Amino acid sequence: MMTRTLTLSFFIFLIIEKATAQNVISGTVRDEKGNTLQGASLRVVNSSEYAVIANASGEFRIVYNGAFPVTIEASYVGYASVAKEIAAAGAYEFVMDEVTSFSGVTIVGSRNRLRTNVDSPLPITIIPVSELMRTGQTELGQQLQFTEPSFQSAKYGINGSLGYADYATLRGMSPDQLLVMVNGKRRHQFSIPHIGFSISRGMVVTDLNAIPFLALDRTEVLKDGAASQYGSDAIAGIINLRLKETVNQGTLKTQIGTTAKGDGTNYMAALNYGFGLKKENSFFNFTFMHQTLGETNRSDPYTGTIYNGNRAIDDSIRAARGVYPANDPYKVGVFGASEVKANQFFYNTAYPLNDRWRLYSFGGLSYKEAVVYGFFRNAIPGNANSSPDIYPDGFTPEFPSKDRDYSIAVGIDRNTATGWNMDFSASFGRNAVHRYARRTVNASMGAASPTEFYVGFSSFNQMIADATLSRSYKGLWGLHNANFAFGGQFRVDEYVMRKGDEDSFRVGPLALAQNKAPGVQGIAATALQDEAGEARSNIGAFADIELDITEKWMIAGAARFENYSDFGANISGKLATLYKITPGLFLRGSVNRGFRAPSLQQVYNSATSTLVQAGQIRYTKQYRSDDPFLQEIGVSYPKPEIATSYNAGLTFRPGGFHLSADAYLVRVNDKIIISEALSVNNIQALRTKLEGTGIQSLSFFTNHVNTLTKGIDISTGYQWHFGRSQALSLDLGATFNRTDVKDIKNTPEAIQAGTAAKVAIIDTINIALIETAQPRQKIVLSLHYLAGKFQAQVRGTYFGKVAAWERSGGLHVIQEFGGKTLADASVSYRFFQKLQLSAGANNIGNVYPDRVLPTLSAYGSGQSPFNRNVNQFGFAGAYYYAGLTLSL
Repeated sequence: MMTRTLTLSFFIFLIIEKATAQNVISGTVRDEKGNTLQGASLRVVNSSEYAVIANASGEFRIVYNGAFPVTIEASYVGYASVAKEIAAAGAYEFVMDEVTSFSGVTIVGSRNRLRTNVDSPLPITIIPVSELMRTGQTELGQQLQFTEPSFQSAKYGINGSLGYADYATLRGMSPDQLLVMVNGKRRHQFSIPHIGFSISRGMVVTDLNAIPFLALDRTEVLKDGAASQYGSDAIAGIINLRLKETVNQGTLKTQIGTTAKGDGTNYMAALNYGFGLKKENSFFNFTFMHQTLGETNRSDPYTGTIYNGNRAIDDSIRAARGVYPANDPYKVGVFGASEVKANQFFYNTAYPLNDRWRLYSFGGLSYKEAVVYGFFRNAIPGNANSSPDIYPDGFTPEFPSKDRDYSIAVGIDRNTATGWNMDFSASFGRNAVHRYARRTVNASMGAASPTEFYVGFSSFNQMIADATLSRSYKGLWGLHNANFAFGGQFRVDEYVMRKGDEDSFRVGPLALAQNKAPGVQGIAATALQDEAGEARSNIGAFADIELDITEKWMIAGAARFENYSDFGANISGKLATLYKITPGLFLRGSVNRGFRAPSLQQVYNSATSTLVQAGQIRYTKQYRSDDPFLQEIGVSYPKPEIATSYNAGLTFRPGGFHLSADAYLVRVNDKIIISEALSVNNIQALRTKLEGTGIQSLSFFTNHVNTLTKGIDISTGYQWHFGRSQALSLDLGATFNRTDVKDIKNTPEAIQAGTAAKVAIIDTINIALIETAQPRQKIVLSLHYLAGKFQAQVRGTYFGKVAAWERSGGLHVIQEFGGKTLADASVSYRFFQKLQLSAGANNIGNVYPDRVLPTLSAYGSGQSPFNRNVNQFGFAGAYYYAGLTLSL
């Protein structure tokens, strides 16, 4: 309450204080032929505050509060930047020349260096880092969650690897159908596939939070299939992260925040700076960032028992032992966001070798430690999971991890407007995770069990060699412009799994003697038989063409051939068009055939869990895809997912108003899923084949369903200027989509044979994870006000309803969780020319998702009051923060 009062008082104080010396710098931006350049960027040099975009008429307006003279820089893709010293407020004209040497990097989705997101036939959203920072979030995934409606990422609790790396999706599709790139180069994925029940079940994510947000200049979100241009995974679209190239300026940013409940405290400090390398157009830009995120705990008081199945007896034992509150409700678990400590370094550099060729490199390191939790284990002596000799009052397992992320890219390019543009590069990316367990036991070892374990290691390495050539021709074949591009890529992926301590998967003497569960409690340790070390190579070639038939009409096409060493070849393609009805009204459309290759983490992942049943050792086994047994039961090695997508949209930009709307449809055939855990005893064919092996249930990856995603994305807004000192912008973004499982393939005959009841390879819970685990509607409305040194922003984000199935009492039960709206607000004030103080509150209304019904098993006797399988926006509640930003 005190924090909220201080924030409100600070807000009122800033409104009352009168701003001084505001001035307006305005004007137009055009090329040497007199054409206005809509979308050109203008900024005050050596300041992170003043930056605007020219409107459809090429006009701009900067409300400036500072000393004169000041330098304004104009930049536009395909044109040489122009810097002009401004002596006083007034109107100015910037004239830009088409580049003849090094140009700015292209927008994702095109290899035409004159193309921008405004005149692209594909829906592309550009989000500058300043907009990301205004969210008050300090992790990139959460910043995008509250700026881009079609993007979805939320924090989970007690859900396996999601505690180590957050999922990210686009347009309501799957996490592994989104390609992440940095400076236009493919980014490697996380090394652990997620096997728990959530939207990313059976999938591999790309850890966006391994990249410090302050290293970014902007984020480009391509919301269209692009596998024909960039390869596998780009079925839903692409997130391309552009790193800063600035020189002789930087930013030092610090922030501290906490939730309304006083947990989840976040400390963040980041430094970005760039300098030249004693040659024109050279730069070295680097970023350091440290962040500590405290865990949150939203579990309810425990309604289960600790010592005895009878609650009254249990309470008396607890009171006698003096543990937990003797007479009050108490909690035994931790259900919320993970504790995370992260240190990150990123760099981006380029050095011209001569007036044609440039050497460049970028990359980074991320060291992250996280702690996730399992469910409480009671101390009832006869319970298979308990170990009263070591933990007489029960225990909640803890699972720390050490996550190391490395990446580097080195290349040479030649970028001109009149000749061949060439780019040759090599890159390497690696994610490596060491997993541990503490405050837990191997119950089958009894009192001899350790309480700390090393449970396994995983790594994913990716090595890429790229070559791209492109050229634009004006007037070719009577066309307004033509751009041709072609190239190739060679990629090697490597996946490694190494076993944990032998005690982490050991079958101890009490397994048979007392029916105690073998292996470490709460996490599946990597056993000796599940180790892996596999690699594959892939060679690809592509070609694309963009033809500006006239100044108003352009068409584009692309094709890509790829051949994988493990499953063969694939061809994908794209056709797209754009028509300019007026200078501010464009129509666009595209059709794509793309693919997603099965990841190594899917096809070579295996896991073995051991239990005791009726005095016998039993195994639950997830088979790797090349296991000969799967071939025996009719399960083929996974093949690529094939997607066909259609997009049709428009953009409208008259003056300060903008509107874009795109409708889309994406059909994915042969979607890769992880099967249900098939019970051997209930399936005659499996019982016959696995008799005597001790295998109780099994699962595997397979292409078993087809899906259909359809929806519409809308973005609109307007900007007002009031007199000489104030500006107000209103932006609205919305997405409406749904994904349905349209076809479920027949169960292989070798599995179904001899069993009368239908054997389901995928059932209601997993179908719901595809169809209803993500909001089908998301709306972001933001209002930003600027008055000289003062800024304020309010934002409302609506998340639509979600739904989850579970098995309860032998029945399949569904629960819906209603739509919710979160409100955020922030203010900032620049006390000196370079020092800015910011404060704000996210989720001011302290809104939580609907709670799980206590009658359902998903409630976990109070340990998981919010659903673990589906998620809209997390469940941390209100969050308050303050920070300082120093422009260097």
